[in-house]
Amino acid sequence: MAYSTFRSRFFGFFLFAIAFSVICADRTANAQDVLRIAAVVNDRVISGLDVVNRLKFVIWSTGVPNTPENRKRLSTQILRNLIDEELQSQEADKLNVSVNDRDVENALATVAKRNKMTARRLTNILLRNGISASTLRRQLRVQIAWGRAIGRRLRRDVRVTDEEVDAEIERIEALRNKPRFRVSEIFLSVDDPDQDKKVRQAALRLLKQIADGADFSAIASAFSQSTSAAQGGDIGWIQPGRLSRELDNALSELKPKQVSQPIRTLSGYYLLLLRDVRQPEGSHASDAVVDLHQIVLPDTGNSDPGAQKALAEDIRSAITGCADLPGLIKQIGTTGSGPLGKLKLSDLSPTFRDAVVALKAGESSAPIVSPAGRMMLLTVCDRVEPKKKPIRRSAVRKILQQRRAELVARRYLRDLRRTAFVDLRG
Repeated sequence: MAYSTFRSRFFGFFLFAIAFSVICADRTANAQDVLRIAAVVNDRVISGLDVVNRLKFVIWSTGVPNTPENRKRLSTQILRNLIDEELQSQEADKLNVSVNDRDVENALATVAKRNKMTARRLTNILLRNGISASTLRRQLRVQIAWGRAIGRRLRRDVRVTDEEVDAEIERIEALRNKPRFRVSEIFLSVDDPDQDKKVRQAALRLLKQIADGADFSAIASAFSQSTSAAQGGDIGWIQPGRLSRELDNALSELKPKQVSQPIRTLSGYYLLLLRDVRQPEGSHASDAVVDLHQIVLPDTGNSDPGAQKALAEDIRSAITGCADLPGLIKQIGTTGSGPLGKLKLSDLSPTFRDAVVALKAGESSAPIVSPAGRMMLLTVCDRVEPKKKPIRRSAVRKILQQRRAELVARRYLRDLRRTAFVDLRG
């Protein structure tokens, strides 16, 4: 055998041996993860590999830097969430709640759409980042099953009455002149006062991750213990009084795009993100359209502004309605007087808008000076206010049901935690 042939075969075998040893080492590490028990929940095991897989997914989805420090910080909260999911899954099994593969694929498609991609592309991206799509599918399956379990309890124990819907509509009507807030939340429960410090530290760690650039919605999906986690923490547009006093007070201090410090409530800690603020309906001049007429006063050369203003007030007092305008305009004889047409108040100059914003149909403004320096009067001949959006009873009932579902879900999970056998192995 030639020396060169022997050398090539030797090095080929040597490289194969190295590759084989690496594969074996990797398999050994994975086997250790599989065999390591992170926790026992009643009669089921959460493995170390479960924690590792979820950790990979959370780091990828939130954009948190993959550092040893961050992995250590996140692992504790991830294990807590996996324990909750296991309790939820066991309860769903006890109630014979079924979730088929189509349900899970539909939920996966929804998650992908929220991230502006297809389910196939999302799956491929996960694989390229060393993450099994089964990790996400399992989380979605538990969310669906838990939602159905809550739904069964709601149908059995809770009913939203017509009186409650009437009261909520009355409250919404009373708050029409208040701004509305687009809010997202992260909620971490405190079931035992002894947990308070630990849960607050967890909330502070999540807040730091967000401050360092992690996506709030992704953090909410991964860690929030509210039912809104399925929507990335989004609870929609809300009005003052919709949340607890502690949350309302914190929300009033936030600016758009700002995240609160951890807020303690009776049930646990919240982080709130104020996404946007919407001013109340009908509160802006831009909401109304006016049919506007103007009367331009004779130019006296500003020799006696007081006399010109007195003349304007006399003309104003003579206007009892828009039917008087043609005769007055003809009598005064100045050019430029007449109808301006139907105009949106937001399209008027600030001087004109401020003069007529509070006027009703048939009323005339106080004398004003135009940008050209001429004194004039403005008369509103017609005013059309924007129509208030009707409040649909079905939508209000749905909101009340969602609130009730949130309370039921928290109490339900709290009771499961209290009666469960949970053995943390570390």
